Amino acid sequence: MLNLRLLGKPEVKLGEMPLTGFISSKAQACLFYLAVTGTSHARESLAGLFWGEMPAQQASKNLRNVLSNLRALVGDYLRITRYDVAFDRDAEYRLDVEQFMSALGDDVFKQDLQHLHRAVELVQGDFLEGFYAGDALGFEEWALGRRSLLNGLMVQTLHTLVVKHLEREEYAAGIEYANRLLAIEPWREETHRHLMLLYVRSRQRSAALAQYEVCRRILRAELHSEPLAETSALYERIFSAAAPPPHNLPPQLTPLIGREKELAQIATEMNNPAAQLITLVGPGGIGKTRLALYAAERCTDPETMLDAPFVDGVFLIPLADALMAGEDGRGTLFQTIADTLGVKLKSALPAQAQLLNYLRDKKMLLLLDNFEHFVPEARALSDLLRFAPHVRVVVTCRVRLNLKHEYLLEIGGLEYPAQRGLTPQAMLEYSGVSLFVASARRAQPLFQLDESNAEGVARICELVEGAPLGIELAASWLRMLTPDEIVCEIESNMDFLATTAQDTPERHRSLRSVFEYSWALLSPSEQKMFRSLAVFYGGFDREAAAHVAGASLPALAGLVDKSLLRRSAAGRYAIHELLHAYAREKLAEDADNERVRDAHCRYFAELLARHQAQLQSEDVSDALSALSAERENVRAAWNWAVSQRRVHEMNLFMECL
Repeated sequence: MLNLRLLGKPEVKLGEMPLTGFISSKAQACLFYLAVTGTSHARESLAGLFWGEMPAQQASKNLRNVLSNLRALVGDYLRITRYDVAFDRDAEYRLDVEQFMSALGDDVFKQDLQHLHRAVELVQGDFLEGFYAGDALGFEEWALGRRSLLNGLMVQTLHTLVVKHLEREEYAAGIEYANRLLAIEPWREETHRHLMLLYVRSRQRSAALAQYEVCRRILRAELHSEPLAETSALYERIFSAAAPPPHNLPPQLTPLIGREKELAQIATEMNNPAAQLITLVGPGGIGKTRLALYAAERCTDPETMLDAPFVDGVFLIPLADALMAGEDGRGTLFQTIADTLGVKLKSALPAQAQLLNYLRDKKMLLLLDNFEHFVPEARALSDLLRFAPHVRVVVTCRVRLNLKHEYLLEIGGLEYPAQRGLTPQAMLEYSGVSLFVASARRAQPLFQLDESNAEGVARICELVEGAPLGIELAASWLRMLTPDEIVCEIESNMDFLATTAQDTPERHRSLRSVFEYSWALLSPSEQKMFRSLAVFYGGFDREAAAHVAGASLPALAGLVDKSLLRRSAAGRYAIHELLHAYAREKLAEDADNERVRDAHCRYFAELLARHQAQLQSEDVSDALSALSAERENVRAAWNWAVSQRRVHEMNLFMECL
């Protein structure tokens, strides 16, 4: 393969061996020109390009000598005729300029990071850096124009990388690319500002302040100007950001593993003036509180949140054990917030109005944790925020608030490997596995992920669907059991996942406690519908839910909003595997158990009957496609029909075999 590296000091290799034997620098230049332009060129045009100052006859002779030399060196890569010359694009070659352009695509800013990184890695310097083709004015003009174009694309690529890494809070990478960009265009003031932000958000305040001085010195020397007001204002904000805002956040004793994407989303919304109310919604044990606390902790450092300072404080309002207003005499949401903030309310005035008056001019972040019981008061919270424009609220909740101005972030489980056979090292790339290993070492300090236990760890993460609480509860058992033994216990007994740790909240001491907490949030009609839906296996669609459990579309949507159901893009609903086991227990205890199972059995027997003709015809693809998603439900329905001797349904099943 012919390898041409032209982005930097030019290098030509055939295979792994440097290609030598060029009779002149113009012979090399001719090869470079043909490869980069990629089009056919008339001999007269090439002669004029390299020997334009000579008589045509002498220029033509010189070109023949160069082409003879190139034919001997790289003849398989050129198409040479009596009239024109071209680089053979069908030959096997590698040209870094071409790879660079391909990696950038049509729109640099819309390109993904992997392609942008690849493009930047290809650039080792200016196009044809240090190369001179002698007195070839035409070629030098072409090379200068090409160099300008490629440098412009490189600047655009580096700028895009700086912006993207800043948005993703990947500060080390952003600093690297910002410095590379300033090496090309040291007077680029916007990049100096980006670099100041990158430094300060990576807790390098002194470096950020020093960068402003570098920027000012360069602008004076190169452009005889001072920094823009925007740049100076950023410097002043960094310089004055010395004291952290008040807060009551508890210290985080263990690092947060994974969640980079979610943290980046929260940071983006924190810098969005319209996002005054951000709700982290997800099932119990999924890590909403941990994630929210970590994001809030970042806001206590003014150097990391210069665009959204909360000078009046960052406060956690724990609502799990708070009492609500009502006939039982429990306190209100606003009373709880006021108590946490130290606001003395007067009994003669409404608590909401007094709290509004206090918050009206405050620049504050409130973290309302475990909002489930206060959903009926969510609208009042929204009204309060409209009159306190500088207050931000982050809510963690198992239920969507369904407010017009709510910015919703659905929190799912950590990543875990879907396929088996990965090496232990590869599995550690998944955040769920990394959390298990970190948790395991608290129970067994010498624990190592290796070939003997990797599959068991992966299965544990799969069983709990990446839920951090489930992973941590499972890992705590390593002091007595192997990962494979833990898998067996989880599969046979949901109550196995529990802890006696005294510093764990009661609602998180077992997965059953988590499920009981969510169950208590449901109305009696919702409880009845949810336990009825436990009769399904492998998921279900809207029609089946209506016929078997009497579930309407709004009722299904309500369970989705409460993080008890998931709805796929295809329209099928599913329940978390362990939550499904809990719901089946509730169904087994219910007087309607047999009626619901009979309805399930009848529905899927009749579903098969509706497709019977298609199943017995030559074209069975449509029927198989419709039924493939229901194979687990069909199997469960058949087993019930047999166990209960439901003759009618058994006959329907048998007719379809």
